[in-house]
Amino acid sequence: MLDRVERAVALTGPPLVVTSDPLLTEQLQRLCAATATTPDVVTEAGNARGGWRQAACVLVGDDLAGEVAALALPRRGDVVLVTPGPETAATWQRGVALRADHVAVLPEAERWLIDRLSDCLDAGVATCLTLGVIGARGGAGASTLAVAVAVAASRQNVQTLLVDADPLAGGVELVLGCEDADGLRWPQVASTQGRVGSAALRSALPRAGSVAVLSWDRSGALGVDAATMRSILAAGRRGSDLLVIDLPRGLDDAASAAVTTCDVLVVVVTGDVRAAASAHRLVALLRTQCPDIRLVVRSRAAADLGAETLSETLQVPLLASIRTERSVERSIDAGLGPPSRGRLHRQCESILAQLGVTGASR
Repeated sequence: MLDRVERAVALTGPPLVVTSDPLLTEQLQRLCAATATTPDVVTEAGNARGGWRQAACVLVGDDLAGEVAALALPRRGDVVLVTPGPETAATWQRGVALRADHVAVLPEAERWLIDRLSDCLDAGVATCLTLGVIGARGGAGASTLAVAVAVAASRQNVQTLLVDADPLAGGVELVLGCEDADGLRWPQVASTQGRVGSAALRSALPRAGSVAVLSWDRSGALGVDAATMRSILAAGRRGSDLLVIDLPRGLDDAASAAVTTCDVLVVVVTGDVRAAASAHRLVALLRTQCPDIRLVVRSRAAADLGAETLSETLQVPLLASIRTERSVERSIDAGLGPPSRGRLHRQCESILAQLGVTGASR
């Protein structure tokens, strides 16, 4: 796997502008100039293929939105349909077909679009690795692994942010053992307006040791929209070396936005036949949103399938096989979080090394 700097160079180019409208092209070039960047401009829909994956973001003019949608290009984040207005129902229909994150109507949305361009460019320059962790079924141990990896990284002096993307899981802060720590949770962060600063975000969040965590509380809030999720994750990437996202199995719009942000997705599966069947369906869905998927198998004494067998069956590279340990469960139940030493900690250090995340051990 490419190290973080090489990956940033390989996957991030200038913004891609796709429109044949000369006036709209001039407007978008001016807005890009306000963020000190020069976009790649293509005037035919078919020419968008070349820079589609590498662009920091894609701005598609309403005039070519239908043609670009018909190309069925790979799904990616940070796609904006831009129209000089006025917006119509047909405009929004083209935005849905394009799988755009937003429809921006100019000139009203100029300030918003400049901020969005700044976020995309900042995230692209960053060398942060974004790691998503998702369980193939309930009880697979995905939240425990996400927390343990974050703790292991922080102990190597890697600036780490842990984000809970599952509002129905009870709050990852309970797994980490910092539910009483001062700081903002998702309901308060979600009410923030405008561009989110990375330093301000980190300073406002609770911490467990040096891990900053954005979790759900027990207030009954049911989620955030996709735009808020993308904005917060972009700020998190700008201010972190490692962003770990604990993902829900049910991918709503916000969770899908989080998945498309990930550089690597780790699917956690137990070694039984039912879990393997669930993982097969999940992996098929995730492949459309993230090209780099790895497998972690949580082994049990009565498991039906071995880790290597599961890896070959699912055609997903095996990252680790982790034995179920009662000591880990006891530590979490006692409010201490996963142990910062022992077998699980060593395996998380191995996972980080395989993903190119290293630091100076304490």
